[in-house]
Amino acid sequence: MTSSTSLGGFFKHSSIYAFGSILNRAAAFLLLPIYTNYLSVAEYGALELFYVIATVVSGLLSVGIAHATLRFYFEYETETERNAVVTTNLTVSLLITSAGALLVSFWHEPLARYVMGNPEYSRGVLIVLATLVLELSSQVSLAYLRAKEYSKLFVIIMFFKLVLQFAANTYFVVFRHAGIEGVLTGNLLAVAFGWIILTIFVLRQCPYCFEWSKAVPVLKYSFPFLLSTITGLISANIDRFLINSLLSLQALGIYALALKFSGLLDNLIGEPFNRSYGAYRFSIMKRADAAAVQMRIVRYLLMGLTALGLGIVYFAHDLLVIMSDKAYWPAADILPLLVLGSLLQVINYPMQTGIFYEKKTRYVFYIGLLAAVVSSAANFVLIRWLGILGACGAQVVTAGAVLYITNRISQRYFSVRYEYPRLFAILLVTVIFYLLSLPLMNQSLYWSVPLKLLLYAGFLATLIYSGALQRTEISWLRSKLYAPFQRSASKA
Repeated sequence: MTSSTSLGGFFKHSSIYAFGSILNRAAAFLLLPIYTNYLSVAEYGALELFYVIATVVSGLLSVGIAHATLRFYFEYETETERNAVVTTNLTVSLLITSAGALLVSFWHEPLARYVMGNPEYSRGVLIVLATLVLELSSQVSLAYLRAKEYSKLFVIIMFFKLVLQFAANTYFVVFRHAGIEGVLTGNLLAVAFGWIILTIFVLRQCPYCFEWSKAVPVLKYSFPFLLSTITGLISANIDRFLINSLLSLQALGIYALALKFSGLLDNLIGEPFNRSYGAYRFSIMKRADAAAVQMRIVRYLLMGLTALGLGIVYFAHDLLVIMSDKAYWPAADILPLLVLGSLLQVINYPMQTGIFYEKKTRYVFYIGLLAAVVSSAANFVLIRWLGILGACGAQVVTAGAVLYITNRISQRYFSVRYEYPRLFAILLVTVIFYLLSLPLMNQSLYWSVPLKLLLYAGFLATLIYSGALQRTEISWLRSKLYAPFQRSASKA
């Protein structure tokens, strides 16, 4: 299989996963006008704290089993053994998450009291825990879909989840006036639907078989992920707790909304890329051109991230003006730094290839420990000094440190000569066009939006011809863009 053919298959599935991820996350944005008009800024901040609880408990209970499923699936040659890996890990994941969620549920009232400051939110904690059990179990099933490249099925499931979540949340928030609890209940119903469909499909494809001999290596491989997750949870969530304690719940609501927009980089590019590249990179590691393939993919990934990131920064304020209460508009002002931090986090995923392929997962813990220390220190200092903007800066500092260290360690086991001049050119063009847009920010929609659209078109053209792409790549891109017009002309 040639490199171009292989890359073609990779990008095909990545594009399908991207569409599925859009559907998976679309409900959150389709529902934003409802949330930002039916929930106060403080309630939106409290909702973010529920998500923090979900992230913490999820990180402790997932222990990397979904990732390990993908890694060990390719360790075996026969379909029977591969299927046993899937069903064994599905069982282990369900048992661990159910036991852990049950244990945490005993403290649902203290959690609501001390984290949200209101014991009336305790039932919401129970809803979150039930959602987590199903969500984490689904991750193993999704790993199987990635290994088998069933990307179209993923899209179908995400579509029906989107419809159900949008309908359920609208009903509970708008018509039942259930507030935060209505949001959490709608999320639970959507996740439960996806879990039922995925579990039935996987068990029909993989006859149930539990093999302890396959569970033990997976748990040993995953244990460093648990350690790294503990440190990662600190670095990922310390900003929310410090904003709530040092500033206010309203400030947390603004920060949480801005994170929704910056998170689009991960939702629309990072997540589908990871779903496709997670399996793909292990399948090509024995090829002579594996390093060259990763080098090109990282460059393409950075181009996609900068294009989407600058678009978010350009138009977030306009979207907020259209769809939300005025109290939420300041979220757009802190987006540039958050987008940069999110970009660095997404780029970090392919940089881990050498660590994972050589099974040196202990380094994941070491890097996570570093991230926790840097994030805690940076957030504590910068939030006290700069407020919400300090939290955004801390994200950039932490993500940059993690990216640098991860690449240095991974290069020991999988040497990749990245095209740093081209990568720098991509970032330089993006910064220049961001600076050019500053006079247009926070202006009237009627003339600022058309001007920003023109500026964004100029950015895309400049990016393509800035040296970021090779001449052969530009020729290929041009041929793809002109192909529909050529077909139309030939038919005429």
